[in-house]
Amino acid sequence: MTDAYAGPEGQADPTYQRFARLAQAYVGAPVSLVSFVDDVGQVFPGALGLPEPWMSRRGTELSHSFCQYVVSSDAPLVVADARDVDFLRDNLAIPDLSAIAYAGFPLHDLDGRAVGSLCAIDDQPREWTPEELAVLSDLAQACSSEVQLRALGERARRAQRSATQSDRHARLMLLMSEAFADAVSVDDVLDTIQRMAVTAAGSRRTAVAVVHEHVLSWVRHEQVDGVPEALWGDVPLSDTRWPSVAAVTGEGPQIFEDGAAMAAAFPSTAGLGGDGALAILPLTAATGVLGAVLLRWQLPRGMDGELRSVLSALAAYAALALDRAQLLEERREVAHVLQAAMLTDLPTVDGLTIRAAYAPASTGEDVGGDWYDAIALPDGSTALMIGDVTGHDMGAAALMGQLRSMLRGLTWTFQEPPGAILRRLDDANLGVGLRATGSAVLAHLDPAGADGGRELRWSSAGHPPPVVLRRDGAAAALEGTPDLLLGFRSGALRRDHRVVLHPGDVLVLYTDGLVERRRENLRAGLARLVATVETVVPGDPWALIEALAPSSLRRDDVAVLTVTLG
Repeated sequence: MTDAYAGPEGQADPTYQRFARLAQAYVGAPVSLVSFVDDVGQVFPGALGLPEPWMSRRGTELSHSFCQYVVSSDAPLVVADARDVDFLRDNLAIPDLSAIAYAGFPLHDLDGRAVGSLCAIDDQPREWTPEELAVLSDLAQACSSEVQLRALGERARRAQRSATQSDRHARLMLLMSEAFADAVSVDDVLDTIQRMAVTAAGSRRTAVAVVHEHVLSWVRHEQVDGVPEALWGDVPLSDTRWPSVAAVTGEGPQIFEDGAAMAAAFPSTAGLGGDGALAILPLTAATGVLGAVLLRWQLPRGMDGELRSVLSALAAYAALALDRAQLLEERREVAHVLQAAMLTDLPTVDGLTIRAAYAPASTGEDVGGDWYDAIALPDGSTALMIGDVTGHDMGAAALMGQLRSMLRGLTWTFQEPPGAILRRLDDANLGVGLRATGSAVLAHLDPAGADGGRELRWSSAGHPPPVVLRRDGAAAALEGTPDLLLGFRSGALRRDHRVVLHPGDVLVLYTDGLVERRRENLRAGLARLVATVETVVPGDPWALIEALAPSSLRRDDVAVLTVTLG
């Protein structure tokens, strides 16, 4: 490693960086990479945890590469300690990159060639579990879909530049590649298929079906004159009377220039849907046939080579995008289950009604770092917590779980004011190297006094202030200047604030997703919250979310914790 380094250097890519984050979040290894290898070296468009200068360079020569063996063998490479492996022990990745344990899986291009790897690296010997290897394998397949989708887009761009006579065709390819690249969810992909069928292929009507457990289900279709609605029901793949079944069971695209040609091949379709041309295209991905798209034109038409090429590209783009979206939705579902599991049940406390709600962002990866908690303490008081770890992805969710667990343990162990506990949290957060950043409110609600009143002591680490709805129906934000965010400095000033609550009062703790909106300052959002607290059902966190951050407006995770004094 010298200043005269002249090897390959790469650039960070947001999508490949996301795959690296997912690999690190699921496996927990210090280093995760999306690497592409050629005869000169390797570059890392997705990388987390590499030491410098390699992290900045995002590339190495082959002398520092384990991934080259994944590519050359087109097979996973899994080692517990590279120093014990003959062909690895002299590799410079061991001393320079601290690569001891390694698990890498190949990435494939459109031709099925291995071109890189998705890998996890540990600086200590490690036995990789079957579950960790299964996750890495699944992520590598999803990343391969991204590689292939980009390659299709690049192929379309090259066609546009190289052939003037194919200019329109190339523009359509580019349009489809960009449209499907922007489709994140399954619904996005289905919407894009229907839109591109009209825009790129000129069809009048479109329907989309998916394969599930040996049944073809039409998940998108329009009411068509002359076609009974019952014909859009589920179709067993054993029912060979229909061209849609033929398309998805291995007979390939079913393309007919007019209704008569379709009826001649499939008599069961005679008289259905008019005389126009029709095409049913299988959506085939590396994992198998995912479904089919049906296109119907108003009039008969010849299916020339250019249109067939457009249809083939439409089916290819749609299949890759649908495969990727389905995999990511499965991962999001797993993430939601894990995140929900980290939000423990709320305690039952005499004289208090504690309720909470969590709603994920309606865009993006749908997981994040918002959390809430409540603990009945041994001294009879109740600890109330809410926080927001920076980020809106799996990494943020993982950090949230660790930070929340730290705060729970510190709150239970040390009988100290909230500000002192937050100082301890800062010390632990930075001391163990977690370095999670974000905001939080920690509050202690004392047992009821003779008059039923309870003192609330609270401290804020850069978090929006609590709101109290008094029993007379008036709401207000609690006064108190927030201190520094978590994760920036040990021993930061943490002040405690005090207020007395009475029976009938409602305390509202929340994260900023409830009040923040684009092009609006926080003061306006806080005023809207105070006004809304006075009008919705008291102590109902879901009513607040529906009123202030419905899914159509929600761009951030939202957590709400309410405490009603009895």
